Amino acid sequence: MAGIYIHVPFCVSKCSYCDFYSVATLKKMQDYIQALKRELKVRRYELDGHTVDTVYWGGGTPSLLSEKHISEIMCLLRDTYNISDNAEITIECNPGDYNKQRISHIIGSGINRFSLGAQSFSDDTLKLLGRRHSAKETETMFTAIRELGIHNISLDLIYGIPGSDIDDLNRDIDTLIRLHPTHISAYHLIYEEGTPMYYALEQGRISELPEELSLEMSHTVSQRLQDAGYEHYEVSSYALPGMRSRHNSSYWQDIPYIGLGPSAHSYIHPWRSTNPSNLTLYVESLTQQDFLLRDFEYITADLAFEEYLMTHLRTSDGISLDTVRSRFGQEKAAHLQTRINLYVSEGLMAEHNERIRFTQRGLDISNTIISSLF
Repeated sequence: MAGIYIHVPFCVSKCSYCDFYSVATLKKMQDYIQALKRELKVRRYELDGHTVDTVYWGGGTPSLLSEKHISEIMCLLRDTYNISDNAEITIECNPGDYNKQRISHIIGSGINRFSLGAQSFSDDTLKLLGRRHSAKETETMFTAIRELGIHNISLDLIYGIPGSDIDDLNRDIDTLIRLHPTHISAYHLIYEEGTPMYYALEQGRISELPEELSLEMSHTVSQRLQDAGYEHYEVSSYALPGMRSRHNSSYWQDIPYIGLGPSAHSYIHPWRSTNPSNLTLYVESLTQQDFLLRDFEYITADLAFEEYLMTHLRTSDGISLDTVRSRFGQEKAAHLQTRINLYVSEGLMAEHNERIRFTQRGLDISNTIISSLF
């Protein structure tokens, strides 16, 4: 089993909080498509012998691609890789980019899951975040996708926004629960260095929310969505029963995947690689030199152990002490058990049948706890 991620680096404009690689121009769209097709072909050998179970179009803004481009790439993927008949194929969309007719064409190309960047259902908040859609456009697109027979839809929510309060958050959650998507990704705003939001914070034009309010918001999201029937299966991810994101889950399960497009990451144990975060370099490498220069990192046993803890402890499934012993040795398992016993006694972690996971209190300080386990 394996996955394929496709990074589409184009945006109409940059959102104020986003630090993912993108360019605010569509001028090199056709060049990108040609380079992507070439990369897709030349990297086929990396997934020889694997069945591709998930394909994820991320960005950037994949919904800026034409239906023709998406269809061409999907056909080429099927011709080049062993794509499972029941593969989960997701595309991220900016609400408002596709009307119902265009959505129908996208579905016809093989897309069977949509991830809509709703972020908020307040137009004022969307403006602050630099989003170019309206709350109404999110609901319109969501309804259109459902009417066309696709019910596997994820909605994104950002909370902890400057000037917001618990009532603002509850109104957004009310709308999410009313729409009842199969999946919700809910993130507390992070001030990523280099973004407009970060500079506004540095310059004192906006202020972070108090820590107590941020924690209250996090708990409110978790409790209300669980009360509405969603499983809180990863720090920022909620799903109706049986509707976890298969692609995202593969990142936490040591499943190999390749990333196509500028800045995309790939993982095939024991190597991780990263494509250049430069559209011009990406295009020229593949169309002129027929060779893509990537950065590679060898994953040592110690690094693999750290990553196992970091990825698995983010999930409700937690870690398995038996797996730690078999993969990383008795010495690491014994050291880990000693630290875990302390956190269990403090009510920060829970242990059942040699599986360890965070309690809600532990999740609040999970980064600090995880770093102490290495």
